[in-house]
Amino acid sequence: MGSAINRAKLLLAILFLTIICGCTTPTHQLSDADRGKFSAVRISESVDKASEPFVLAPGGSIGLMFGAVGGLAVSGKIESDAKIFAKFLDKNSISVETVAREEIEVALRDAKKYRIAAADETQVPQLKISIKQYGFSVPHLLSSKVLPVIYIECNLVDDSGKVIWTAADRLLPSIASPMETTSWEALRDNPTIIEDQLRKASRYVALKIIQTL
Repeated sequence: MGSAINRAKLLLAILFLTIICGCTTPTHQLSDADRGKFSAVRISESVDKASEPFVLAPGGSIGLMFGAVGGLAVSGKIESDAKIFAKFLDKNSISVETVAREEIEVALRDAKKYRIAAADETQVPQLKISIKQYGFSVPHLLSSKVLPVIYIECNLVDDSGKVIWTAADRLLPSIASPMETTSWEALRDNPTIIEDQLRKASRYVALKIIQTL
């Protein structure tokens, strides 16, 4: 019975991801008039992110694997996989905000379209980064492997506070994903793999976003 419930939950979660995958990401193209007004971009030091990572594991909870004592929180209530995994990331000093910002900066620098301005150049449009979703998930019901999930949105805001450009892109777990699969055990035993996977996924998405700027 428990196995059937877990499979049903997993199926619903994968269906949810499939629906999200079909949704259009927000875009606001840069007008020719706005494009001619600047030649540099400054990247915001702060990065917004989703309150919890997205975690979709095969079968039961990953709680015990990532350090939960009996899967229980301090309050005595069952703690979600997302909260447990978030604590594991914090414990191992893995910051998806830092990863995403660094990869956006690299993509912007490599594109050679705009100079990257210093933080105190307040007259220069500011690039704001928001991580709408991040984490790891199985690609399908029969898989015991996982893939990184990332969804990044960028907004370019001029010195008057007007949003002059918006672009977003995502990488979801599917058999068509360009990322290599790994396992929850590998992520647990070598946390550097988590950062490496999130970085590769962020790099893939960052390149697609900056191409539109």
